[in-house]
Amino acid sequence: MVEGDITVLLRAWGSGDNSVSDQLFNSIYSQLRILARYHLRSSPGMTLTPTVLINEAFLQLAVDPKHDWRDRVQFFAFTATVMRRLMSANARRKAASKRASNLAVFDEAVFPVFDRGVDVIKLDDALTTLATLDPNQARIVELRFFGGLSVAESSEYLGVSERTVIRQWGLAKAWLAMELGVTLAVAPDIPS
Repeated sequence: MVEGDITVLLRAWGSGDNSVSDQLFNSIYSQLRILARYHLRSSPGMTLTPTVLINEAFLQLAVDPKHDWRDRVQFFAFTATVMRRLMSANARRKAASKRASNLAVFDEAVFPVFDRGVDVIKLDDALTTLATLDPNQARIVELRFFGGLSVAESSEYLGVSERTVIRQWGLAKAWLAMELGVTLAVAPDIPS
């Protein structure tokens, strides 16, 4: 489906036309599945499946679909927040019952961030703290990592230059590495 068609469906759905929800879901499902598969594969021990994560995210979005969706970038930015919260909630429930490790491994080929896995709960807590210190940096991490948005898409969504996104992304990664006690990856961060 063409990106413009997704935007038309999002706008119709956001204005309360529930008749387009199935068509919208089918149109964005493959992109959501790629994101979900990546995040779950990089989080050993996560009990969610990509299908469950996508369905839960869509259900969260469907509770109040009345949003003024500009385009697919805005939708995926919002979805990034929903997926982050779902994964964090799942990890917290699991940790509460087992006290198990909930590492998220950042794939350096896709998102060069850290040289080893990061605890999903600690990452969520760190992002919450970062949001109080610098909301833009926290949002960029959420958009780039959880939403899978490129530098250009993040820039468009936030209304800032790509250079600003690249700079803020680098600062956020450095702060998170310090906060989480991990080492930044040596692979170069190639803006996409």
